[in-house]
Amino acid sequence: MKKIYSLSVATIALFSFSSSAQVTLVEIDFSGTGGVTTIASTDSQFTVKNAAVTFDDTATTFTAVGGGSGVGGWNYDGTGTAAVNNDLFTASNFGGTTRFDLDLGNAAAGQSYTITRVELDIRATNAAGGTWEFGYRKASDNSTVLVGSEAIATQSGTDPIATYFIDLTSHSLIATNSSTAWSTAANGELRWTFYDATAEGADNFQVAGIRVIGTTIPEPSTYALLAGALALSLVVVRRRK
Repeated sequence: MKKIYSLSVATIALFSFSSSAQVTLVEIDFSGTGGVTTIASTDSQFTVKNAAVTFDDTATTFTAVGGGSGVGGWNYDGTGTAAVNNDLFTASNFGGTTRFDLDLGNAAAGQSYTITRVELDIRATNAAGGTWEFGYRKASDNSTVLVGSEAIATQSGTDPIATYFIDLTSHSLIATNSSTAWSTAANGELRWTFYDATAEGADNFQVAGIRVIGTTIPEPSTYALLAGALALSLVVVRRRK
């Protein structure tokens, strides 16, 4: 029994590292006053930065864009805990819509990560609610992709902020230490877009936080260590025979 047990521990350990659990890769909250424009990766509003993640532009890692002509910009709300927009763009659109852009780059040296889900903490108190989508620009052909369409339930009074998400597991959004599945050379590497088709211009659309969820694969040195343990287990088994 001891021979089987020593071999199984190493095998299970190696498997557990090769199939990582989902973790938060990046999390941003919105705390401040005035307008919401760009947020650097060093800003305290980046509350989570997984070790596997790097940024294409550390000075303007996150950008808030008001959208097309006549559409409102983003500001911190009166409590300083959310970004608010009072006039969303009026159609689904990758480039011209009200949006947030996140400039993630390649993975850190010796690592890789895969984006499997994006989340938003939202509260909308306008009459029509609003809708959000997630988008990215493909590195393979520079085409743009919009994923999902999450309608925001209209709230009122003191109703709390709710969490909405879009599943990205089928999109293979993988970053290695030398490339990504999305373009980091064009504007809008990862994009949250917002619109309200009614165009009444009386939105109160609040976003309190965003999260990028995914899996990571550790450095090759970790695998080397586990592989060594597995090899040692085999040697022990052979000597005991």
